[in-house]
Amino acid sequence: MSPSMNEARREAVANALGRWPLRGAEPRPLWLDAQGLADADGHRIADAELPASGLDLLLSEHLLTPLVAEAGLDLPGAEDIRQHAAHLLGHYHGPQAQGWPLAPWSQGHGALRRCGAWALSCAGSGERWTALQARLRSARPASLACLEACRRQEPAWARAPHSALAWVESGLLCWLELQAGVLQSVRHLRLAAPTPEALCRRLLPLLARLPAGSETLLAGCGLSAPLGPPPAGVRVLGSPEALAAARPDPLLWAWPAPAPREASGDFLPPVQPLARWRWPLLGVAMLCLGLASQEAWQAHAQRQFAQDSVSRLQARQASPAPRVDRGAKASTAEPKALLEARQSLHHPWPVLLAQVEAAALDEQQRPRVAWLGLDLQAARAEVRLEGQAEDRSQILAVADALARLPGWTEVLPAAIQAEEGGRPGLRFSLQARLAPALAAEAGTPVGAAASAASMPGGPP
Repeated sequence: MSPSMNEARREAVANALGRWPLRGAEPRPLWLDAQGLADADGHRIADAELPASGLDLLLSEHLLTPLVAEAGLDLPGAEDIRQHAAHLLGHYHGPQAQGWPLAPWSQGHGALRRCGAWALSCAGSGERWTALQARLRSARPASLACLEACRRQEPAWARAPHSALAWVESGLLCWLELQAGVLQSVRHLRLAAPTPEALCRRLLPLLARLPAGSETLLAGCGLSAPLGPPPAGVRVLGSPEALAAARPDPLLWAWPAPAPREASGDFLPPVQPLARWRWPLLGVAMLCLGLASQEAWQAHAQRQFAQDSVSRLQARQASPAPRVDRGAKASTAEPKALLEARQSLHHPWPVLLAQVEAAALDEQQRPRVAWLGLDLQAARAEVRLEGQAEDRSQILAVADALARLPGWTEVLPAAIQAEEGGRPGLRFSLQARLAPALAAEAGTPVGAAASAASMPGGPP
């Protein structure tokens, strides 16, 4: 097998087992904005150049809409956050917004816990997202990825009682406020122009509302010129010239993507690798195989016992009947059970079963009832049928159909009762007597009669 085919197989298995690249497949971070995909060097990437899996995608804030849930809401899991965010999006942006892809996030514990989501809301980005989804290992908002990088590079800032992060992209400012390292609010603010002066004017009122001594980190891209001295309390993460680049500084977002977890701010849902479940699944499979083997052995034993019983009855039927001395004692008479079995064996089973099945069909040949059992007392020429029906009219219709058949008399419902456990339908039983007219229509050999008696309640 060629190396290319092996690589294709590895990528297919990685995609099926949780969208994780296999060993030797390097993850590739890419930037997605309104113009398309770009790499860390700023080169635009065509779809034909993309690998089959292992992409770490950063999404421009111009494509997104952030949401922050109110404090104190009972949203314990990622799916609860998704449902709440979809409800808010549908309320503010219309019904079509409920289908936008969501990246739920949750930070902190106890009273400081906050949660929310980013929504992929840009028109036309849905088709692009669908085409890329199978190739992705992770997909995160740019501001949230920058926040994770700031926590790694600036641990003192992340532990401060109050802090903020300003993420700028061209004419958009994403303002994030934190308390004890936990994200508290996210706002998208428009700039009058993508210039350093417009950015500083927009930051001044935001900085004034922060508590004294709070430090704000500034990062991003897309300004028309490098930023001069920043406002008081603001520190640029990286070089000021990076804010004028077309794409973010690779040092801010080229960190390895975190493993998908509950409410991590990733647009891809968390996927558990199948490998960690292989031993429990193997144990369940072996248990099912053992139960199936036991049931198959029991069914085989029951079938063998039934065949032996039929063979013994046929052998007794084929042997010449012994001459009975009328003056003999009653103790030498043929046993009653054997007599009943012989009479059942001679009964016209094909005719009886055909009539029972035909009576259960309506004029359109659809079943009105479901038969559950048939019990024939050949010595007394009595038969008892058990079945299920939806209502009483179907039961009466079947009883009338049987009463009109030749050889059926005294067809009466014996019991009608509702199903147990509140299930719909009725369970019923019918009793009838069989006249000699039914036996006259028989003419079937003993072997055929025995094979037709496989219905519950048939001859042994």
